[in-house]
Amino acid sequence: MLQSEIVIEFKNNWKHLLSVEGLKIVVLMQPKADVDHICDMLADVSYKNVHFRIAGEVVGQAGSAVFQNKIKEIDDYVKQHKGLVPVIVAPYLSPKKQEACRSAGIFFIDLSGNIFLAHKSFYIERIGFPNKYPERRKGRGPFSDKASLILRVLLSEGDKNWGVRELAQVVELDPGFVSRMAKELEYREYIIRVNSKLRLRDHKCVLDDWVRNYDYRKNRMKSLFCLASSSDDVLNKLHQAKKDLPDFHLSVQAGASLVAPHSVFNEVHAYVEKVDHIDSFKKCLSLNEAEHGANIILMVPYYKNSVLWNAHRVKGLNVVSDVQLYLDLYNYPLRGREQAEHLYNKRLSLAV
Repeated sequence: MLQSEIVIEFKNNWKHLLSVEGLKIVVLMQPKADVDHICDMLADVSYKNVHFRIAGEVVGQAGSAVFQNKIKEIDDYVKQHKGLVPVIVAPYLSPKKQEACRSAGIFFIDLSGNIFLAHKSFYIERIGFPNKYPERRKGRGPFSDKASLILRVLLSEGDKNWGVRELAQVVELDPGFVSRMAKELEYREYIIRVNSKLRLRDHKCVLDDWVRNYDYRKNRMKSLFCLASSSDDVLNKLHQAKKDLPDFHLSVQAGASLVAPHSVFNEVHAYVEKVDHIDSFKKCLSLNEAEHGANIILMVPYYKNSVLWNAHRVKGLNVVSDVQLYLDLYNYPLRGREQAEHLYNKRLSLAV
């Protein structure tokens, strides 16, 4: 369900949902598709001598990062607007999400019947109801290879608003496919529509959900050893031999060291287009295969269509985009997450 549909459902069915004699709720504001709201819904609540106004943050089928961000948004909103009671409104909230609300001091109402709402002498708590709105069958995931081109553009272009055809032209995809993916992104609450154009809601939330769906180990990797005194020496050897090597693009810590240096590293990761290219590297640089102590990791990408989107040259070497660097780094075990966050703070956040 979209935000507007959730609000309408709540507005039409709150009497049956809460079923408290003498209770009255008047919805004052509901979201519009072309407006970026800080607060999605305001409603006046009256019960006997108790009167209060709730500020509702409406949540559809949001990923965990988006959900946590919505909790923060409504908490910040009520701190700035005194006297409001913060409430998350959703079709269904799992016990885990209910607990996340409680931990943050946020009340909740879901359309399946789970409710926790209190103010002064008014108190209602009903939990344990199953999901009446089972998730529809998902379309193509927005983090899949070809579809991710859309997010890569949106993430790299700050707060620009995009028309579907304009976006399709940039990513060289069929406008019909981009339109379908836009609906999927809207359903997952990653984007909003501003005057019928597309814009990301929150760049960091998208990245946080993406890294939960991404694993750099899905790349086909070959561990190799190069006779070199350090990782910098490996990079120098690659630079000197690049004219004799198939195209390669640095990633992980080696790539990050050229755009936002932060962590010491011992392994140089690079993408190559084909498995056959690995043999060319072995021959040209006299590399040996190594189960332990490898200092060059060549990767054949499983993101075949998108991994090199927006790649660039730094100090004479090709490096994947900042978005791809962030994905590859985040779950890399050797100070990868630390380097990823440094990259975000120094570069990715500046695109917002």
